[in-house]
Amino acid sequence: MKKLKRISVLTLSMLTCMTASLNGYGATVTKVNSRVYEPVVQSVEPATRIYVSKMSKELTLYDNNQVVGKWECSLGTNSANGTKQVQGDRTTPNGDYYICTRNDKSAYHLSLGLSYPDKAAADRGLAQGIITEQDKNAIYSAIDNKECPPWNTALGGAIMIHGNYQKGVSTAGCVAVRDDVMDVLWPYGQLGIKVTIGQ
Repeated sequence: MKKLKRISVLTLSMLTCMTASLNGYGATVTKVNSRVYEPVVQSVEPATRIYVSKMSKELTLYDNNQVVGKWECSLGTNSANGTKQVQGDRTTPNGDYYICTRNDKSAYHLSLGLSYPDKAAADRGLAQGIITEQDKNAIYSAIDNKECPPWNTALGGAIMIHGNYQKGVSTAGCVAVRDDVMDVLWPYGQLGIKVTIGQ
């Protein structure tokens, strides 16, 4: 009887160890972390575009997503204070624009006009009472149709990339580069090409 009792205790002890071992194994399996990998969404820039850095005062031209060239430029006198707010503030705007006009008879060699004011400027201008609802609608309509927005509102306009760059001389709000640089930009700067002015 004692022998049978000892065998029962031994069997029970083994079963307990096996159960603990299985529970430990099961816990290990349930603790495996699974991750769901989200696809990385990357913004796709147009293959041909222009980027203007206000901080380094440089204009970069890209074609086929390759840098064609990077050149010094000058900006509006008060551009370090932020983005353009109103006509006559001598500030170059920040944002994404497109070339909406080309002038090969410019007083500044050649010039490419930018689509400022954009919708964001129009919204701000209306909210601040700078422009009318009619002005805002005209700006929206022009942007939707990839045309030049009205340049005669209180928000200002006629922001150009043009020649006649002079080192250390600021502009009224335009982006100025050397005449030979404008000669390079001109064939790439077709209507609708994206121009970003950032930091």
